[in-house]
Amino acid sequence: MAGSAIISLMSLQVKTALVTGASIGIGRAIAIELAKEGVKVFITARRRQELEKTKNMIESQGGQAELVAADLGKISSINSLISTLKRKTQELNILVNVAGIWHGKTQVYAGKNFETFSQKVILDTFSVGTIAPALLAHGLIPIMPKNSKIINISGTFESGAKGWLPYYVSKRAIEDLTLGLAEELKDKGIQINCISPSDTATEQYKKYFPQYIQDAIAPEKIAQYATFLCSAKANNISGEVFVIKKGQKPYSRFHA
Repeated sequence: MAGSAIISLMSLQVKTALVTGASIGIGRAIAIELAKEGVKVFITARRRQELEKTKNMIESQGGQAELVAADLGKISSINSLISTLKRKTQELNILVNVAGIWHGKTQVYAGKNFETFSQKVILDTFSVGTIAPALLAHGLIPIMPKNSKIINISGTFESGAKGWLPYYVSKRAIEDLTLGLAEELKDKGIQINCISPSDTATEQYKKYFPQYIQDAIAPEKIAQYATFLCSAKANNISGEVFVIKKGQKPYSRFHA
């Protein structure tokens, strides 16, 4: 879906969004795409230096971005982020939960038996991938008006959970959160959907899985579909989990 085609679907001007995991990869791509459509984007992640790069990329294209660094593995930092957003904007129209943990600084958390994971990795993975999105939704829904959007990013696991069980569980949980919240938020007129991308050609994926890069989808394709789901054109879409793979049209795996 080309950017010019998306523009005709959008009514995103003077809206605000929060995108987590915006320092790199899918989060950065979504933040940039939303900003292209006139959305003021609050971007968050742990790495301030990478967030600055995202902010500069957005502003160089004429968009608006504000950096709010946060460690989504810590409840105190999540609460501080919520408080900051409520102080800086009276309403939030879009919440995009991208942040997740599937690798460390020097290793990928794949091909490992569950009992070999440290407790810290397990807890951090659950905290960033599941608890943070739940608490952000919980804290920010009060300032989200009718036809606001929540987009969660999960993952597609062709080979099941074996080898990276903490990440698998965190992503399956966010899909269930999507389905449950869609039912609960129906009366408020807030739409919530999940995107389950297949292997995505992010910087870290290229680092750890270069042998599969030819089959990986570009982060910008994920960003374009996320932006569509944030548009007025998608006001009747909620409680869906959309699988996106390279060379295929998005399809819903299941829905509320």
